[in-house]
Amino acid sequence: MKIFRKFKCLYKEKFTFIIVPHNGKNTKQFKLNKLLIYSSLTLITSASIFFITATFYLFSENTLLVETLQIKNDEINNLNIITDQQKAEIEELKNTSKMVMDKLSQLYALENKVRNMVGLKNVAKENNLLKVSRSFDRTNSYIDGSGFYSDLTNDKSVDEITNLIDLQKDNYDNFIKELEKQLKYLECRPDKWPVSGRITSKFAYRIHPISGKRQFHDGLDIANDSGTKIVAAGSGIVTYSGWNGGYGRVIIISHGYGYKSVYAHNRKNLVAVGERVKKGQVIAELGNTGRSTGPHLHFEVYYKGNKIDPLKILKSK
Repeated sequence: MKIFRKFKCLYKEKFTFIIVPHNGKNTKQFKLNKLLIYSSLTLITSASIFFITATFYLFSENTLLVETLQIKNDEINNLNIITDQQKAEIEELKNTSKMVMDKLSQLYALENKVRNMVGLKNVAKENNLLKVSRSFDRTNSYIDGSGFYSDLTNDKSVDEITNLIDLQKDNYDNFIKELEKQLKYLECRPDKWPVSGRITSKFAYRIHPISGKRQFHDGLDIANDSGTKIVAAGSGIVTYSGWNGGYGRVIIISHGYGYKSVYAHNRKNLVAVGERVKKGQVIAELGNTGRSTGPHLHFEVYYKGNKIDPLKILKSK
């Protein structure tokens, strides 16, 4: 009730404002209700306090947002730098993976080239490189010119390429073993011409130069000057070195792998029984011993116990 009375009194009370010009004429006055003035002042004061408080709060929030934004921008810049680095690394890995596959393909081609040179069977590409490369993750892989998946940008692909290299290493280890066996075989195979000269009789029927009868000649006669060096047609072990009737001085070499070679009518034998000789090693001197009409080498080749035509095994001159 007291407050109500006070508001009522304030409502009745008024302030009188007088406006006096410099010339003192036309003086004006007006009255304003005290309650209205006090309410206006209170409202203005409250609004000012609210504005100042809000301004300070917004300024603080703005400063915080600017700092947060700067931090986020720095993080974004760092992430962009990391992304660019990762892109460069991924591109480098892709190039590296392609290079690895290219090198493996080149090695594969080189392996087959060597296999062809030494007479080994080629290994199908499906059985080594391709069967592993096809298991690459097709989502993150691309196909290079050779048809291989060659992407090293994920752990699975790295494992696959590692397995591929391990597989090729095993292939090459096996290939080296095969190659060593084949080189040993090629070294032993009696395919080197034992002497230079003119072929006077081949592995065929002929008229015997002494008996005059038609009979089969089971070797190859190569004529040249007496004393011409005779070499082993292949590596092996000397199983006979001595005189053998109409063959005169003879050397027989066992090469292994089913091969044996005979060198007859020698003037002089230069190796002894049990001696190991290498392909191309000088073993005798060409002569005219035994039943012979002139200095020449009678050369025979056996394969698995059967005489074969030397010309079918000797390399082309």
